[in-house]
Amino acid sequence: MRVIRSKSEGMSLIEVLVAFVILSMTMSVILRINATTLRNHQVSADYLRAVQIAQTRLDQMAADKQNSDLNEQGSEAGGFSWRYLRQPHSGWDNEKQLTTPLLPVEETITIVWPAPGGERELSFTRMGLVHDNP
Repeated sequence: MRVIRSKSEGMSLIEVLVAFVILSMTMSVILRINATTLRNHQVSADYLRAVQIAQTRLDQMAADKQNSDLNEQGSEAGGFSWRYLRQPHSGWDNEKQLTTPLLPVEETITIVWPAPGGERELSFTRMGLVHDNP
């Protein structure tokens, strides 16, 4: 009769270390991807907030159609600050006269906010018409 011995072999220390190194490398890649995603989400949220502030301020300033010169600034929650400038548009061709007393103006709003690595800035410019006050 033949006796079969069962040899119980475990993993060697080298195999365990190799598996641990592979697991560590995989986890570091996953964590790096997660950190990048969170950072990109914050940057996108800040830009969205800046666009919302710019749109709100431009709409508020557009209600004042009497002044061809307007310069205002302020701040919002979260460290956002804004500057609004309305000035007569210098590129207007004097040969093209309007039949109504309107003056073309250039409106610029700039939003600035703190961000890692320095301040970020977003600027919008649009053309508009205001009443010409002689």
